[in-house]
Amino acid sequence: MAQTVRTHAADVLLLNAVVFPGQLSTTLDAICAALSWLAKDPPDIVLCAFGMARSSVELSVAVARLQRAGCLMVASAPARGGQAYPAAYDGVLSVQGDARCGKAELSKLDLPQATFGACPMAAGREDIRGASAAAAHLAGLLARSVQGSEGRGLVGLETFVRYRGRERRGDKALAGNGAAGVSAGG
Repeated sequence: MAQTVRTHAADVLLLNAVVFPGQLSTTLDAICAALSWLAKDPPDIVLCAFGMARSSVELSVAVARLQRAGCLMVASAPARGGQAYPAAYDGVLSVQGDARCGKAELSKLDLPQATFGACPMAAGREDIRGASAAAAHLAGLLARSVQGSEGRGLVGLETFVRYRGRERRGDKALAGNGAAGVSAGG
């Protein structure tokens, strides 16, 4: 995910708040501990390249604390299924994979589970795809829009929006690029 963020904002300072300690599963306690660690010296942007199936008081408090500190929160949201947290919380930029998007493009989806779509493929790792990679692309584009221009942040994201509305199978925009069979990501 770090490599994907850096494709858009090469000189960004990255902090690694570990939520997956050597495995691809985590716990609510690990996530809350990582978010609390970040809150001690809040960064401009927090990338949550994970999603929990249920909300919890602990998670909502940790996210709200970072938001109150001025952090922009970016979180992955599944293209299918129910809500994921923290993506479903108010004020969190929720992102799912959108096969229409190139690495520096976004879609403005405004769906119940995702506000944005982004490239579902991690930079330099074609085997890593889905909502987490898409969220990393958006976080990198957001970092680029914030760098050197205080306050642009969210407004600056609009310059990367190429598509509006949901991706549709068989869409001519996809078919013309030979990508009609590509999954929208997870």
